[in-house]
Amino acid sequence: MEKSPKTLKQRLIARLEWFPIKLGLLLLPRLSRPMLLRLVRVMAVVGMCLDIKGRRFAVENIRFVFPKLSERRRYAILVGCYRNFTRVLFDMFWFGGRQDAERIRQWAPLTSSWRTFLELPGPKVIVTAHHGNWEIGGQMVVANGFPLMSVGSPLGTPETTRKLNAFRAGLGQEIVSSDGAVAHLFRALRKGKNVALLADQHLWHKKGGVWTQFLGHPAQLAPTPAYFARRVPGLLIGVAFLRARPDGSYWCSPPTVIEPGTEASIEGLTQQIADASAKLIRRYPTQWLFAYSLWRDLPKGCDGVGWPSYARPQRNP
Repeated sequence: MEKSPKTLKQRLIARLEWFPIKLGLLLLPRLSRPMLLRLVRVMAVVGMCLDIKGRRFAVENIRFVFPKLSERRRYAILVGCYRNFTRVLFDMFWFGGRQDAERIRQWAPLTSSWRTFLELPGPKVIVTAHHGNWEIGGQMVVANGFPLMSVGSPLGTPETTRKLNAFRAGLGQEIVSSDGAVAHLFRALRKGKNVALLADQHLWHKKGGVWTQFLGHPAQLAPTPAYFARRVPGLLIGVAFLRARPDGSYWCSPPTVIEPGTEASIEGLTQQIADASAKLIRRYPTQWLFAYSLWRDLPKGCDGVGWPSYARPQRNP
């Protein structure tokens, strides 16, 4: 049967999307660590210049979170934001291109505090933000022999997403699609496994988002870790941050461990997680992804003065 024009177009787009990823898998793992870091610095500048929309979001978010900082300091945070994101992207290939667990253990060693946390009995939710290297954080856990399930968000066409998730799972991390992910994660936790989630993801109110104070301002965040904590007995939450160091290595901060009580509400637990993440972001602001429209919803009665320009009145107050 002859392929439809739509199908042919989708296949062509998928191949074009996958080509730079395949090229990165082939070339980047061959670079020395210093060479990769030099390339990151150059490409971060290129990315910051080309990403007009994201750069505008980042500039407004930095001013929103740090209104008293000088313009010079804000610009340093902006440059650091793009440099960190470029490093996250390139390190996916540098660490994963050869599925090299030893390379991960060398450059992102598992600290004793995290090993102690992971060895505790029972299911655990590891929560991080788009802060430091959230991708290699999961691979670090798996490379040291601890099973982990995480969510692979869509990127480009479904075919590109499928291939990228298969690549991320190469070291043994279990990746589930964002569609229907909650059910898969819930089953894994009920079996005593570990899962990794992001704490700083916007979620519309009609989809279950809850109002939370984050970095000094109300935001609607996904309460998924708190949702699991209320339904899985004995679950522990560990808030993580894998900090990038100038020498190319990573250091994992001691976990902020949250033990949900029987009376803890979803809103209260979500706030505890947000507070723990925000504390780390304020300490290392150049490594957070400011180029993201997190504060999309204006609180009820807010006129929007001083807020990012992308913020809009709530769709479902």
